[in-house]
Amino acid sequence: MTTNDLATMGATLAAGGINPLTRDTVIARDRVPHILAQMTMEGLYNASGDWAYTVGLPSKSGVGGGLLAIAPGRLAIAGFSPPLDSVGNSVRAQAAVARVANTLGLNLYAGPP
Repeated sequence: MTTNDLATMGATLAAGGINPLTRDTVIARDRVPHILAQMTMEGLYNASGDWAYTVGLPSKSGVGGGLLAIAPGRLAIAGFSPPLDSVGNSVRAQAAVARVANTLGLNLYAGPP
């Protein structure tokens, strides 16, 4: 899987299940909130709670170094870069995704600026 693949998957979730490249519905719209909730609760292993608080986006990491974050209805951010931290998340991808999310004010829990 490439970073482009991750970004396409994320953009599909951000668009309510519609693949932005093909315009096909590939995930039923009513399933997307369940997927995003699961990503928020468990997507970054033991760091999921801290990530939800500080970055505020449903996200999923992989032990290969990939990280995907979703801003529902807006966009997705994908990153890939080993090495991993002690709980299995990419150190650099976390930093990059957090910076983009914070710069764009995407934290779902931050409230208005």
